[in-house]
Amino acid sequence: MLKKLITPLQVILLQKKMCPGCTQSLKKAKVIDKKADGTEILGCQCSRVFVHDRKLDTYRRALNEEI
Repeated sequence: MLKKLITPLQVILLQKKMCPGCTQSLKKAKVIDKKADGTEILGCQCSRVFVHDRKLDTYRRALNEEI
């Protein structure tokens, strides 16, 4: 039940280009790796890892296989 309340808030924060953990702007996150398909792996100061699709300008949490 708690997950049903938190998930929409996290989606809204990612749409606003903010980290759901610490609410810092993801534009300030460090670039860990750049991929040839137009994506970047970013690391936030709260140690969460995100994937930035430069073509669509969207962010999402990184999967274990991508790290």
